Amino acid sequence: MSQHDVVDIGASSGGVEALTTLMAGLPANLAAAIFVVLHVPPEGPSMLPTLLNRAGRMPAAHAVDEEPIRRGRIYVAPPAHQMYVQAGRIAVRHGPRENLHRPAVDPLFRTAAHHYGTRVIGVVLSGMMDDGTAGLLAVKDAGGLTVVQDPDDAVCPDMPASAFEAVQPDYSVPVGDLAELLVHLVGADAASESLAREVPLETVEEAELPSDALTSAEQGETSAFTCPECHGTLWQISDGRTLRYRCRVGHAFSEETMVSAQGESTERALWAALRSLEERYGMLTKLADRARARGHDAIAEMFAGKSRQVESDVCALHELIVGGILQPAGEDKS
Repeated sequence: MSQHDVVDIGASSGGVEALTTLMAGLPANLAAAIFVVLHVPPEGPSMLPTLLNRAGRMPAAHAVDEEPIRRGRIYVAPPAHQMYVQAGRIAVRHGPRENLHRPAVDPLFRTAAHHYGTRVIGVVLSGMMDDGTAGLLAVKDAGGLTVVQDPDDAVCPDMPASAFEAVQPDYSVPVGDLAELLVHLVGADAASESLAREVPLETVEEAELPSDALTSAEQGETSAFTCPECHGTLWQISDGRTLRYRCRVGHAFSEETMVSAQGESTERALWAALRSLEERYGMLTKLADRARARGHDAIAEMFAGKSRQVESDVCALHELIVGGILQPAGEDKS
């Protein structure tokens, strides 16, 4: 009978406090390997392993590609990289962003569920938006245990609330009770029955061999949308409970992050349009001045009239961008 010896933890805003509280309560000899994804900026170093080492007794470090998995260790996803769990080792790669993040929670959960099935414990802590929900569903489908921080206990309840609603987890507890729960679950035997559902690998970066991963077309149906990051075709992936989108090169979005990514893409396009209009205004003004200097008043007035119209367009577009019109519904514009 195998044990629950693979613990995957995902967090975002408010996650540092939750993680340090959790690690402070875990024993040094916990018979499990712990994998942690915290959403961090891609630039600059991450101090999370240092903070976890100070808080608890289990050694923590950033994961290294091809590193063998050992119990009693905490592996932290490094900035600007995805961390994947493979059979007996870790893969750390500059894979495609998921849910606007790299590192992201879903790839960690999905690959652990694929390789370790019933041995996995998936944990979603404090954070914004809904990264981790689809991954926790994969853990549940593979026969693993699912744990969510009580949303009322989280600094940012979005991630745990989304996971709670979609997954109906096995456990939902305040972070102060989480260490005791994990110690109990790690010591318990994992189910020995066959997996309820085999979790597929969705990108070539996740797989040891590219042929082991499904193509985007094999995962779902072609959608009516294009990828906000690379503008390629998006396929929609449905498991009957959530709907996600993935493009040919691997960028992936939940429905909520898709809306956010589309907003960012639209804003970038509008800033580019504003820059183009301002350049056109500058050129028309220059042409009007040159014509006027040569005594061609009619031509100068024609260019000046066009420049005034473009100036009006510039003002209108600038107001659209900075006036808060692009903010998501319900967001405070103050």
